[in-house]
Amino acid sequence: MQLDQRLEFIDSLVPLPHVIAPRSFGGNTSITPLHDIDKPTASVMPSTIDAFLPGVSKEIIDDVNLCKLVMQNAASKQYPNPNQLFEWYKYYVDGLKKLGWVIQSHDLQEVTIRRVGLTIDQIAAEIAKGLVTAEGAQVLQKIGKLAVEATQKDDRALNIFNRENKIGQQAKFDIAPVWVDKHNQPNMVLNCISLDARESTRGILFWKSTKQSTTIKTGAVRTYLDGKVFAGLRGPLYQKFSEAGEKFIADLPDF
Repeated sequence: MQLDQRLEFIDSLVPLPHVIAPRSFGGNTSITPLHDIDKPTASVMPSTIDAFLPGVSKEIIDDVNLCKLVMQNAASKQYPNPNQLFEWYKYYVDGLKKLGWVIQSHDLQEVTIRRVGLTIDQIAAEIAKGLVTAEGAQVLQKIGKLAVEATQKDDRALNIFNRENKIGQQAKFDIAPVWVDKHNQPNMVLNCISLDARESTRGILFWKSTKQSTTIKTGAVRTYLDGKVFAGLRGPLYQKFSEAGEKFIADLPDF
C-alpha cells in the first residue's frame, strides 16, 4: 500500500466518541506517571490492557496505544454486535496493517478450556503460548498478571477498561504483551477474547471460571510495527486523534 493510500485511510477513520462526563474517569487526566525504560509497565484502554516489557520507550507506548485505540473504535462502529467478534477482529487487524503493523502469524478459533479458577490474564497467556517461545510466555504471564492487578486497584483505569463492557453479559477483552526487537520496533501478541462473563458481579476484569469448562472465542496475532512505514503516518494520526485519545488511555505506574 502506498503512503498516500494510508494517509487517506487515516483521514477516513471515524473520530473517537465525545466524553460527556470526563470526571467519571476520576482524577487529573493530565498527570502521567514517569516511565523508566528499564522497567515493565502497562496502559489501559476500553476492554484493553497493553503490558509493556522492559526496554519499551514512552514514545513507543504512545504509538502502540493510539494505533489500537483508533482501530478498536473504528471496528466497533462497523461491527457493534457482540456476536460479530471475528468480523470485528478482522476489520481491526486489517486496519492496523494499513497503519504499518505487519502480521507474522495468526490464530482465530473457538476453544474450550477445562479448568476452574481461571482469570483473564491466565487465559490471555494461554492464547499467547502458541505465538511466542516458552520462556517468553512465562515472562508475558508474569507481566500480564501485574497489569491486571494494578488496573483492579486504579479507579480511573478500571472505569476506562469497563467503558464498553457491561456486567452480566458476554464480554470481550485484550491483554496484549508488547516488547521491542533488535530494530527497536514494537512487537505484540494482539489478543481478542470473548467469553460469558455473567458469573462475575464486578465486571470482566474480576472474572474467574467457576465451571469445569469455559468456551471462549479468540483471535490472536503476532505482529510488529514497521518503523519506516509508521514514520510517515505518525504526524497525521496524532494530529487527528491524540487529544481525544487521552480521555480513553490510562498509563499505569511502572511495576
